[in-house]
Amino acid sequence: MTGQAKGKYDNELAFAVDLARDAGKIMQRYFRAEDIGTEWKEDNTPLTVADTKINDLVIERVKKAFPTHSVIGEEASFEAKDDKFVWVIDPIDGTKPFSLGMPVSTFLLALVDRTDGQPLLGVVYDPYLDHMYTATKEEGAYLNAKRLKTSKATSFFKGYATVYGYAHAVKTSTINYQAGRVTNNLYAKGASVLNLSSGAYTGAKIASGEFLAMVDATGKPWDSAALCILVQEAGGVVTDLEGKQRRFDEVGLGCVLAANQTLLLEILDMIKGGHENYRH
Repeated sequence: MTGQAKGKYDNELAFAVDLARDAGKIMQRYFRAEDIGTEWKEDNTPLTVADTKINDLVIERVKKAFPTHSVIGEEASFEAKDDKFVWVIDPIDGTKPFSLGMPVSTFLLALVDRTDGQPLLGVVYDPYLDHMYTATKEEGAYLNAKRLKTSKATSFFKGYATVYGYAHAVKTSTINYQAGRVTNNLYAKGASVLNLSSGAYTGAKIASGEFLAMVDATGKPWDSAALCILVQEAGGVVTDLEGKQRRFDEVGLGCVLAANQTLLLEILDMIKGGHENYRH
């Protein structure tokens, strides 16, 4: 139960929630299991049996329920002919802590409109606490039956923020992103910078008002499509590193997530090189 009234994408949301619960069962089956089967991919990130099984499950279910829809997954994808919609999936967001037996990973699934590359609905599921975060376009964001709202904070002082993508320096005509500089500026503003090793987990905490901001420079759509609509529907703002709208049916610049427009503008200023010597 999500607490949402009947809406345009009820069937798709119910499908996503059911998938999330089944994915959660697979995560729990392999969590701290001897047969977790951890391997290392070419990008030097871990892959477990659970990642593959969940990704395959999503493709199988989508093909059966929505044969004209495509799937973009971190471990495998499926392309339907003349598709208008695509399901974007991260089977386990936070595979590193998952492989180490740390319960801070989530399942991510979003339905994205190919017309503009924006999510129509998203699900972020924490199977350890049975926390089902859901959001549907123009219908709000929820944790189980509770409506979510981002923080109304106007300062980072005594608040939590996250910076991802230390190995992904990004340089364009308008920015020269350096994760360390942004982190130092957040500390200087009195923020506590905390990395949960799962961008979706952080995004859910932003939607609930517990975290203030997140910067992610990795640029993978499966990392951010679901949490994008979750944060937006909770009243927050999501942009790329230049402050522009990004698509989630293709790889591009990472997202900047903030509780409100005020804090988003401060983060963008840090990314562009401002606040170098700021002290609260």
